Amino acid sequence: MNKIPVGETISGAYHFAFAEILSVVGVFWLPYLLLAAIVAAAVHFLAPDLPNQMMHGPWDLSLAMSLQRIWGIVFLFALIASAMVTVGLQRKALGLHSGPVFFYFSLGARVWLMIGAFILAILVIILVVAITGGICVAIWFAAGNIGSPMGAGAVRALAVLAAVCWIIYLEVRLMFLLPAVVVAENTIGLGRSWTLGGGNFWRIIAVLIVVYLPVAIGFGMISNALIGPFIPFDFLAHHPSDPHMIVDLMMQQFRVIGPLYLVLAIVERIVFWGLGNGAIATAYRHVVPAVVPAEHG
Repeated sequence: MNKIPVGETISGAYHFAFAEILSVVGVFWLPYLLLAAIVAAAVHFLAPDLPNQMMHGPWDLSLAMSLQRIWGIVFLFALIASAMVTVGLQRKALGLHSGPVFFYFSLGARVWLMIGAFILAILVIILVVAITGGICVAIWFAAGNIGSPMGAGAVRALAVLAAVCWIIYLEVRLMFLLPAVVVAENTIGLGRSWTLGGGNFWRIIAVLIVVYLPVAIGFGMISNALIGPFIPFDFLAHHPSDPHMIVDLMMQQFRVIGPLYLVLAIVERIVFWGLGNGAIATAYRHVVPAVVPAEHG
């Protein structure tokens, strides 16, 4: 099995996210604009007074909680939008779409395959977590039969640590190359993704750390510089037991920093989408070089 080249994968991620930023935005904006429109329409029909309360007050938390009934529908549309954007970005990053992308909308087969792959992967992870948790519980109680409390504690700690490491390994190996497999090979391809990830776990971890961590730190610093001064830490420290006053004050601050926070969150999301899909596509092209032509330029 071919190995993922860490340096080239990191370089490919940053190149795609920033050199192709117009295409990344072009793929991103329409699906999420439609998702926002769907959410806005649902709020308009179910809680028409909520926007006015958010902008002018007073804040009625029960009105916001009434929207719980549509969370399932919102999650479904969010999953479709996420799958659509992933397919669009993978097509561009894998070299299957030449030229810039200014808008993207698709409900084709690959989008539904991506949704199926995501759902199936989550179900597999949930099942494995449940089985692993059951084994951990059995080991935990069995360790009680060890005469030494220190020995029992060591066994329990090792069992928990092994379980956590196993779940992380499963998620990384199963999920990292999955979007590229779906788009390039037109299949759900959970087994294929698992196979291609073999022998590449630590390489993938290195790629994820170097690709995401510096950008996350950078956005964190920008967020603290722009938004931090508006957060009323002194009030929260001196009034910890008054939830109504805390909510009212937080909503007042939200009206000031909300638009700025939203813009920053969107920019961060776009950059992370570009980095992640650039890394996945670059890694896939190296482990399966014959399937997808390398993108030049």
